[in-house]
Amino acid sequence: MTRLLRRADFQMLTIVLVLCVIGSVAIYSCTKSDMVKLGKSPMAKLKLQLVWLVIGLGALLGTMMIDASKLRRLSLPIYFVCMGLLLIVLVVGPIRGTTRWISLGPINLQPAELAKLAVIIMLGTVLARSEDERWDFVFLLRALAYVAGPAVLILLQPDLGTPIVMFFVWLTMLYAFGANPVHLVAFALAAILLFAGAWGFGIIRPHQKRRMISFIDPGADPRGAGYHLRQSLIAIGSGHLWGHGLFHGPQSQGSFIPDQETDFIFTVVGEELGFVGAVSVVMLYGLLLWRGLMVAATAQGMFGRVVAMGITGMLLLQVMANIGMTIGMAPVKGMALPFLSYGGSSMVTSMISVGILQSIYMRRDPIVF
Repeated sequence: MTRLLRRADFQMLTIVLVLCVIGSVAIYSCTKSDMVKLGKSPMAKLKLQLVWLVIGLGALLGTMMIDASKLRRLSLPIYFVCMGLLLIVLVVGPIRGTTRWISLGPINLQPAELAKLAVIIMLGTVLARSEDERWDFVFLLRALAYVAGPAVLILLQPDLGTPIVMFFVWLTMLYAFGANPVHLVAFALAAILLFAGAWGFGIIRPHQKRRMISFIDPGADPRGAGYHLRQSLIAIGSGHLWGHGLFHGPQSQGSFIPDQETDFIFTVVGEELGFVGAVSVVMLYGLLLWRGLMVAATAQGMFGRVVAMGITGMLLLQVMANIGMTIGMAPVKGMALPFLSYGGSSMVTSMISVGILQSIYMRRDPIVF
């Protein structure tokens, strides 16, 4: 066991821990004033986040010890459990105005986060099983069906961002599998056409349309759909090179930005640590993604390779979408920034994802005793 642990990617683990520390400090900074106003301890949300962090680290270490290839046997149960949870979400009714969480007493579980990982494991199993078989355009459709099931249930919540992440993961894993890039481009174009059709026929919800319009023209609704982006740009822009300093960001401390500890946590970094702090966080994510690619490149077997690429693709799109929306380069979407945003479901899922990457890397070639 000790010899196996020595083979872990300690660079990746260090990056994850640094990101978690930055996130914890940022969460404390932007929530302490609100907690005091509510008569609670200024560290109330920080303490809960630290509990999730400890649970997440335990899940990471536990996943590292499991041979990732054994997940193939559990892929179908994991997939159907997540499908069941997504169905329960639609039955239990709205929490915070949307049907995305299952209330478990003091905590809320967001099954869509776990579903992303379940889809990756399921697709990895399907692709590894088909490695030596003849596959074609029809095979790609069958593989896409495993994404379509949970994606439809998540769309009904409604949540448009997570299905997009799943589709991107599917493209990434099929590319790593060796699918014809022309076929993948055709699917991507078809997805764009479907989105355009959904927009035209009113399937896209009004609030989602308003967010898209505000992304194209932030001044169209500055007090409504464009409010988040407007305040985010003010906060990050005011940080200049070195920022206002920890716990001194005017926007962060004044609670001007809604959902700042979750979807807009990057604004705290940009405002209080400035351009230098923001770029440092982006570089940390870049290094994390690079290590993910190295895991995929050195993986033993098709399952490890495509799963590592799927996890790396999932993290890539989440980072791009979250940071992009805070600086006006992507539409505003309720999507957590891995390891930084407040929330247990995102933290635990991200930690398990890194644990799977570590498991694949630690077993990249046989250990000779």
